[in-house]
Amino acid sequence: MTVLFEAGLGKSRSTWALTQPLVARFARTVVYDRAGLGRSEPATAPRTFGALLRDHLAVLDTAVTGPCILVGHSYGGPIVRRAAAERPDKVMGVVLVDEVNESAGADLLRRAMTGASALYGTQVWLARTGLLGRALRRTYFRTLDGDALREAMTESGRVGAAKAARSEWRNMIPGIHDLEATGPHIPDVRLTEISARRSRTPEQFERDFIFQSHKTTAESVTEGRHVSSSSRHHYIQLTEPELVAAEIRRISDESRVRFTA
Repeated sequence: MTVLFEAGLGKSRSTWALTQPLVARFARTVVYDRAGLGRSEPATAPRTFGALLRDHLAVLDTAVTGPCILVGHSYGGPIVRRAAAERPDKVMGVVLVDEVNESAGADLLRRAMTGASALYGTQVWLARTGLLGRALRRTYFRTLDGDALREAMTESGRVGAAKAARSEWRNMIPGIHDLEATGPHIPDVRLTEISARRSRTPEQFERDFIFQSHKTTAESVTEGRHVSSSSRHHYIQLTEPELVAAEIRRISDESRVRFTA
């Protein structure tokens, strides 16, 4: 069994630095960087959803043989769901880590992400001044250390990476609009949605449209499962890597039984 990881919007393989080693104990793992991020060369075309999906499928087709599980974080969620539908002969299961789901509604997501344009523009400026790596160390990558932290700071702090992230953001809401109009895109495979615990009371959970989109997606497939993290942190794979790895292992074990039966 192979596990292929897909990062969230504007992020490199470094977001899987704590989860991937845990999964590597029981499965072959593949992590990669989309164009312009991490170690990958930049792309000349805009980073539309279609372009991101093509990146993922190219890796899936060339680096993965035999049955696999796709794991996607945030905007990587719809990418792996679409890829699973495109390659049903390979994909045995999908794990979605606090994903951005089109069933939440593109307009609601846009309003919830007010200020993101300024954020991604600021990251380009910080990269030009050499300060982006330090900022990322205090935010997204604060749970990393050693070589993993140095790689994340160096690679994600570059101007090219900041520009690629900005291009992905500029094309994200249009991409979600297209997915919303043509979806929902839910593959018929074992599927786990892992949600951040942004709410505390039943009433808050009912109003949490992101949580509800995860719940609806998990309930729409025969072998769907919806679990919550212990915190509200969006980067669950960096704060609770054991939880993510356990869900991947569960699907891996169940798929092996069926695949060898």
